[in-house]
Amino acid sequence: MNKRKIAFPLLILTTAIILTVIFKPALTSPNSTLFSTSVDPLKSYFNFSYYLKFDDGIKHNGINYPYGDHLQYINSHPLYVSILKFVDQHIYPISNYGVAFLNLSMIFSFLLGIPFLFLILKRFKLPSWYSFIIALIIGFLTPQFDRIHGHFEMVWWFFIPAFWYFLIRYREGKQKNLWASFLLISGVIGGFISAYFVAFYAIFLIGVLMADVWINRKNLSSFYIEGIKLFLLAAIPILIVKGLVWATDWVDDRPTNPWGFYVFHSNIPSIFFPDSYPLKEKINQYINLSYQWEGRAYIGLPASLLALSVVVFSVKSIFKKRKIKVPDIFKAQQFQIYLIAAVLILLFSMCFPFKWGLGILLDLLPPLKQFRALGRFSWVFYYIFTIYSAYVFYQIFDLLKNKKSKLIAASFLILVLATWGYNSIKNIERGTRNLFNTNDKLVNDDAGFLSRFSETGVDYQQYQAIFALPFANTNGDKLLFEEGLTAFGEAMKCSYHTGIPLIQSFSPRLSFSQSLSSIQLLGDSAIRKTRLDDMNDKPILLICTKQEMNEQEAWLQSQAKVFWEDQYITMSTLPIEVFSQNHNQWLQEVSDWRSTFEKEAKISTDGDLNEIIFVDFDEFESEVQFSGNGAISSRRKEIEIFNSNLPITGESELSFWLYFDTHQYDMPQPILKIRDENNELISEEKLNNRQVHDIYKNWVRVSTLIDVNPNYNYQLSIRGKCITADNLLIKPASSNILIKEGEIELFNNFPVD
Repeated sequence: MNKRKIAFPLLILTTAIILTVIFKPALTSPNSTLFSTSVDPLKSYFNFSYYLKFDDGIKHNGINYPYGDHLQYINSHPLYVSILKFVDQHIYPISNYGVAFLNLSMIFSFLLGIPFLFLILKRFKLPSWYSFIIALIIGFLTPQFDRIHGHFEMVWWFFIPAFWYFLIRYREGKQKNLWASFLLISGVIGGFISAYFVAFYAIFLIGVLMADVWINRKNLSSFYIEGIKLFLLAAIPILIVKGLVWATDWVDDRPTNPWGFYVFHSNIPSIFFPDSYPLKEKINQYINLSYQWEGRAYIGLPASLLALSVVVFSVKSIFKKRKIKVPDIFKAQQFQIYLIAAVLILLFSMCFPFKWGLGILLDLLPPLKQFRALGRFSWVFYYIFTIYSAYVFYQIFDLLKNKKSKLIAASFLILVLATWGYNSIKNIERGTRNLFNTNDKLVNDDAGFLSRFSETGVDYQQYQAIFALPFANTNGDKLLFEEGLTAFGEAMKCSYHTGIPLIQSFSPRLSFSQSLSSIQLLGDSAIRKTRLDDMNDKPILLICTKQEMNEQEAWLQSQAKVFWEDQYITMSTLPIEVFSQNHNQWLQEVSDWRSTFEKEAKISTDGDLNEIIFVDFDEFESEVQFSGNGAISSRRKEIEIFNSNLPITGESELSFWLYFDTHQYDMPQPILKIRDENNELISEEKLNNRQVHDIYKNWVRVSTLIDVNPNYNYQLSIRGKCITADNLLIKPASSNILIKEGEIELFNNFPVD
């Protein structure tokens, strides 16, 4: 019998046995196990499970109430969960087992990925027994194993080997249409699991195309037709995925350049060095060996030593007057194109050339900025170089064996496989550390949780949405609230069991305007809560943990009526009219206050007008203004908006409005410096610019209290990019001030709206 016919099913059986040993707790009780209990992975479990239980179509209604969100943007495996939804509706009820299906599918990805590695190894004429061992080693050494702790859609690692195998078969020239179809279909399917997979697909094929162009540079006329075909194969899936998402997305203001592009990349240590080894700390004192975890794609010690050998021979060839002959075992002509592509993609994953002074290229290729974790692209290099290394090691083994050094040959190969296998085992240990946690959040039985309502006589169907405190939210990484992640986890649990949607979302790709309106719910009473315009009159279910809350959160909690409580959380009924009543009360107070002053005056105050500093920046031209005719702005450099002594003594409030510019992933950083009479710096304070709830349209109100000494100098500057500021007000904290600025009235620097 053909050895391959024996090896292939035996490989699948062996993989299944290993997976059973590794993941026994999850396989025994797949719906009772969470691979992580932190909020980010819990969010993935929730998004997937809630949709399977309550939703259909392309919209997820469980988050960002009342707007929901598109399946493609919330790590919910849109194609896979849609297939399961069809099964639930038309074949067999499975809606209560989202956690189980997500866990099992991640484990099952190894049963698909390792056979693809075997098939690739066989295309490079390696023997079946050797391909069997190498496929297991590379498969379990994969850097994507780490993702089982959180980024679940990234665990489906078989896609990259599948892309490569289909491309190899396509380039072999037999049944090209068939393999081209497999390529296209795999790219599209991968894209509807995660946008990263279709990006991996496209950049892999583009990398191969660039390698082809270089190798055929002297004869491009005979190559260009094949080059066009390869380019179309690369482009079509990404156009299909992007086109369908664009056509079905109802939001037009999603973040396009999230934070992380220049941070979460790979480097030399993340690819060629293990996490820990002797003398690492000593070496790190002289050479920086640190890296971001997103860039980790360790190829194992044998492959790293091979890479070093290739580099040494290459450098010698360049710098020696006499040309150094590269050993034949390194040449591997059938790997040449893939190695060139892999190196190009590795450089890209290292943020080259963008981090080396050519960031301006991002303006020419804006879609690239949407991939905040460039380090993930190093996974393509991982699979190509490890398989290339396996090929070279076998060639060395074969060479030694043919020289009648069978003992040395066997010893060499055993050493390579043992070392590589050890690296793989350590990766399994790392990937399964603290992996099996009890599912106490998204269990398949709702009765236990719903008893909280029945025992207290509360009808949970009366609520329109859930709001959790302390507050948690991320807004394209510009505004970030992380103190409430525990409360957000409890809110997801409640939402899953009741079907009541969450007002909050913790998605970095959420619509800017929708995210801002949820943050605004905890704004000052002076801020009209625009989200209420799209909500109904039903009450809100307020879930609060026993954590310390800020002033706004504590006030909102005080307005709700508690009906259930344990040692961890309280559940309360919050009337929706609390928000509007609070704002209307503020408007009435302003109206009453205004009536006692001269109506025509531009500035009215119940304090000393000489102690008021108001700067409207109307003399500066700007594309946007909070009010009036101008605002101070800068695209790329720090600006100073105030530098002077203050005619006030004692506690005072400084406030101004900072524009929420979506062209930049971060918020500009306001800095207040205070110097004494001798111009000596007393303090330098970074003002709160990321945990702010006072939002009006696309402006954020930055404020702070300062104890003013009239002899001191106060300098307020703003660092960053895409800066626009307007309406600086400094006043005694106890005073009130009304300013007429064009068609807008400002009371204590809040618009009267």
